[in-house]
Amino acid sequence: MELSSIELRYLVNEIRSRIISSSSGYYVSSINAITRSSLFLKLHHPMQEDIMFVLSTRGIWITRLKFKPVEENNSLESIAQKELERSKLELIEQIGSERIVSLKFRHPDGKVRIVVGEFFGDGNLIICNENMQIIAILNPIHVRHRTLSVGLRYVYPPARGVDVFNITLDQMLSLRDGAKNLDVLRWIGRNISMPKKFVEEVINRAGIEVDKHAAQLSDDEVSKIYNTIKNIINEVSTGGKNHEPIVILLDDKPQEALPIITQEAAAASKLIKKNSIKKVASYMDAVDEVLSNEIMDIGRNSRTVELDRQIAVLEHDFEELNKAKETVLQKAAAIRKLAGELMALSYRGSDVIADLLAANSASLVTEKGIQYIEVAGEQVKMQPNLAKASSMLFARAKEMERGNASIEEARGKILAQIGKLRSETEAIHRKVIVKEQISREWYERYRWFITTDGLLVIGGRDASSNSALIRKHLTEHDIVFHAEVHGSPFFIIKNAAAFAATQEGTINSSLHEVAQATISFSRAWKDGLSSADAYWVMAEQVKKGAPTGQFLPKGSFVIEGKRNYIKGVELRLAIGIMQLNNRETLLCGPEEAVKKRSIFYTVLLQGGVDPMNAAKKVKSEFVKIAGENTKIAESIKHVSLDEFVRALPTGQSRLSFTARGQQQLLQEAPPPSVTVESGDK
Repeated sequence: MELSSIELRYLVNEIRSRIISSSSGYYVSSINAITRSSLFLKLHHPMQEDIMFVLSTRGIWITRLKFKPVEENNSLESIAQKELERSKLELIEQIGSERIVSLKFRHPDGKVRIVVGEFFGDGNLIICNENMQIIAILNPIHVRHRTLSVGLRYVYPPARGVDVFNITLDQMLSLRDGAKNLDVLRWIGRNISMPKKFVEEVINRAGIEVDKHAAQLSDDEVSKIYNTIKNIINEVSTGGKNHEPIVILLDDKPQEALPIITQEAAAASKLIKKNSIKKVASYMDAVDEVLSNEIMDIGRNSRTVELDRQIAVLEHDFEELNKAKETVLQKAAAIRKLAGELMALSYRGSDVIADLLAANSASLVTEKGIQYIEVAGEQVKMQPNLAKASSMLFARAKEMERGNASIEEARGKILAQIGKLRSETEAIHRKVIVKEQISREWYERYRWFITTDGLLVIGGRDASSNSALIRKHLTEHDIVFHAEVHGSPFFIIKNAAAFAATQEGTINSSLHEVAQATISFSRAWKDGLSSADAYWVMAEQVKKGAPTGQFLPKGSFVIEGKRNYIKGVELRLAIGIMQLNNRETLLCGPEEAVKKRSIFYTVLLQGGVDPMNAAKKVKSEFVKIAGENTKIAESIKHVSLDEFVRALPTGQSRLSFTARGQQQLLQEAPPPSVTVESGDK
């Protein structure tokens, strides 16, 4: 699959809207090579989900997959890591209507790096400084119109055709007047930077005869072509009303991504089979499916190079045995035929065999004074009479046919070896070389739950997340919890103050639930305390800086003013399966809160087994209670044990009981009150 300029425009617009337009911006947290000609970039945002995108010589796209390296020797990887990691992606733009994209990265110290992706021919990736001097290049270029190598200034290639995004009707008319003996298809293709698949769609929609010469087009026909070009560009590049992205399949494998269903694609799908076209949500998804599959094919094939070589050798040997078998059978048949005819001749009492031998491509030869019958390259000693000669020929044919059995045996062994190697290859191909990226809410990186009052609560996991929680997510309407226990996390009730101001007295249950979560996720659980005290304060009472002359450890903050205590709170938690945005996720928190939001849940008490074994028991209980609901059971099976461990408190836990919760299947979640303001979406 090759991206066109108008398809590339859509991808650039989509990436810009998702990455560049967001508040605070996205930073490059990591860069890794996938293949020799592609890089995998992970972009991080302080308050939004991470975005993964692939930059390769085939194109640029946001992916739902997490790739592992599938090829070695990517010459750009180490330089890209050094020059781009920890920088902010500030700008992405397409150069005119060329298949070239420029990305601008800025480091915290102000250093700028420009990455250029060229997606035509063999493709190229170039890293430049702010003056467009080349720092690194994947494929150095030395051609007549430009030279690109490290140390030189990057130069764009000469423009090809009229800019399709800015073409005017007057330009179209002028191009028509200058056309020579070109049909309409070639006239558009040579003068306007549009791929053949869309040029044909233009002609089909405009109702122009394909073999008509461009010079014969009337002004009205040129106007129709112009308007059709503009409509298709809008549909493809901006996601207009007829933007219907599809993936074209061949033998159930994605081959081509199209942003619109062209007449040619629709007709071809009917000729092939009904399921040769697959509709997808967006053209970005279509590109991801096709180009990511190409990367996976590279990975699969690279892992089976030696097995493929062995299979090729065995297949060659198998083919040679087939030829040997066919040769033996042909020879045996020729000898049998001659033997039969000689026997018939002997019955008639004739001994004139010259004509018979000639008719069977056989002859009499003499070697060292001994006479032989030579047929099909085989020699049988001539006998005193034809009956004996015939018998000797039959015996030779049988001997050859018996020898063919050993060839069959060898063929069988080779077939078994090929089958075994192919099974190994298929097993390797089935192994996942990528993981699908799950789109998560920003708060899922912390401990979180939703109170029975419908308020979102988030808590720290360690000193780093405690610090990030208070510094990045605390707003003036929030309430902050902490426990009078060493190693206590901070918990925040989002928008609690504003909620209480409009519905006074309705958050008491939330306050108690968050107090219970705060002490249960503290060191108190591991230390075996049965109860502990927690307190809450308003957001403005939390000071993020240390008093003058003092030092605050990481994850610590100064609390000023009155503390509102909730004393003697029991340590008790529950973990459940909740449907969040139509996917199953783990939820751990106070029992009543988890019960209300979960499909099913289990209550956790202190003591018992370590987190890993507790996680195994919880997962097993959830699969069991899912019962006949195969979809839910399979979803739970695909949740890793690490995720269960992450959800559990630190220390030993035991399961009290498992029950069904109050959330209904396919209920949309989170509820409206979970929606957060002040940049926390």
